[in-house]
Amino acid sequence: MRELVSRHVARYAEEFLDAFRVVIVNGPRQSGKTTLLQQLNAGRGGTYLTLDHGSLRAAAHADPIAFVADGSRPMMIDEIQRGGDDLVLAIKAEVDQKSDRGQFVLAGSTRFLSTPSLSESLAGRAGILEVWPFAQEELEGRGKPFLVTAFNEPEALRLSPPSDYGRRDYFELICRGFYPEVVAMGSELARDWWYRTYVQSIIDTDIREMAKIEEPSNLRQLLGIVAASTAQEPNMVKLGGDLQLHRTTITRYLGLLETVFLIRQIPAWSRNLVARAVRRPKLHVTDTGLAAHLVGVDADGLAARVSPARGPLVESFIVNEIAKQATWAPFRVGLHHWRVSQGAEVDLVLERNNGRVVGVEAKAADSISQSDFRGLATLRDSLGEDFVHGFVLYTGEKPLSFGDRLTALPISALWDR
Repeated sequence: MRELVSRHVARYAEEFLDAFRVVIVNGPRQSGKTTLLQQLNAGRGGTYLTLDHGSLRAAAHADPIAFVADGSRPMMIDEIQRGGDDLVLAIKAEVDQKSDRGQFVLAGSTRFLSTPSLSESLAGRAGILEVWPFAQEELEGRGKPFLVTAFNEPEALRLSPPSDYGRRDYFELICRGFYPEVVAMGSELARDWWYRTYVQSIIDTDIREMAKIEEPSNLRQLLGIVAASTAQEPNMVKLGGDLQLHRTTITRYLGLLETVFLIRQIPAWSRNLVARAVRRPKLHVTDTGLAAHLVGVDADGLAARVSPARGPLVESFIVNEIAKQATWAPFRVGLHHWRVSQGAEVDLVLERNNGRVVGVEAKAADSISQSDFRGLATLRDSLGEDFVHGFVLYTGEKPLSFGDRLTALPISALWDR
């Protein structure tokens, strides 16, 4: 199945190879970066090397200048963060001698610009791409990207046919997750085991190697707490009390979890519309299958009459799908949330560089009322013409108009149109 899935970011990788001397491919482990590099290598006739290989890693540390000098271009180096600062500096020196485009492709499972062990960002020399686990749009292989349509033709989304997806279908997708390995697994037991070893590998290997953490159990506990409160604003005092750690340590650990792509922070949005706007970010686990594993809930649990995890996981699912689409959108778009103290809130505020805004609310319900649009209506009235449209994504099956630039859509409108 994985061989048949077309990764939308691939076309930008080809474009970036023709535009930059270095292309940096960031993303979590097991998200498809290696497959992308191998495909690029096959098409470009370059050299593929992975620093997960002990001998290659030793050679890169021993003589980084010779390591990058040998081999045809483009040289694809996987898990670049394991090569250390001297290897990146050797690459910088190499590309500074030539102006050729597409000399190196560097892939890493830690966020390149945030990795503590690397001092050189290759600024001005490199273009950066992100490769995430599959988006459902990629797995479906059809339709126009929701993100593009929401900005350019929002009214067209009101004409979408009824969804074939039901409430249970969404819960199955949420709990399965989107890493290529787990998508191919038919067994819930196998997926659970995979997630368990995945977290252990990242925390015990990647983070310990990168940040010299001596006691990784605190990171595991913190990740579990974040999963249990995904789609919420972190209470740093409570987190510190629960883990008996200082606030600065909690902040550092959250940064490390973001550096290895296990969580994402959605910053608060404000255009100084309301002085009481809350400034704290929201935290989301970047894959809902991983989050469901960490909190110990399955599709039956989400479908139960009372399920505390249902709303937050549905919101994180929607946020993650849109965040993936943003990596291959033809325009740059920022993802934010908006909340006024004791007032209106919007789960996701999407803003383009031209100031145009789309709002998105997530609802884990089969029916929608006017009150579900309260935050979006407030945002619309505050922004005027800069407000393109507001959408409530819900588990029901029909698109519904709720007035001026306000529409309810099935969640599947993100990929199935």
